[in-house]
Amino acid sequence: MARILLVEDEEALSRLMKTCLERLGHEVVCCLTAADGLSALGAACPAFDLAILDHWLPDMNGMEMLSAVLTSAPRLRVLIASGNPPGDSELPAEGGQRVRCLRKPFLPKMLGEAIEQLLQG
Repeated sequence: MARILLVEDEEALSRLMKTCLERLGHEVVCCLTAADGLSALGAACPAFDLAILDHWLPDMNGMEMLSAVLTSAPRLRVLIASGNPPGDSELPAEGGQRVRCLRKPFLPKMLGEAIEQLLQG
C-alpha cells in the first residue's frame, strides 16, 4: 500500500483518519501543523506516496501548503480534505491530476476510494 503524510490540525480527526488508513493497509505519519508536515516531508526516507492536507491549518492555509508541497515533492499525490475545499479553478495548474479534493465529512470508504484514484493516477 502507500506511505501517507496526514496534516490535520484537529487531533481527534487525525487519530480517526490514521486508524482508518492503517486498516486499509497504509503507513501513516500524522502532523498537526503545516510546518511539521513540511518538515516531515523534507526528512522522509522513504518518500511519501501521498499527502492528505486539511485546507484550513492554524499556521498556513491549505493553498499555501499545497504550493510548498508541489514544489518540494513534484511527484507526490495530494488529497485536500476540508469542509470547504477549494474549487478546481483555485487549484494550482502545476498540480494537474496529482491533486484532488474531498469534502468533509466523509465516510472511510470515500477516503479509501479517493486515495486509490489518486494513486492509480
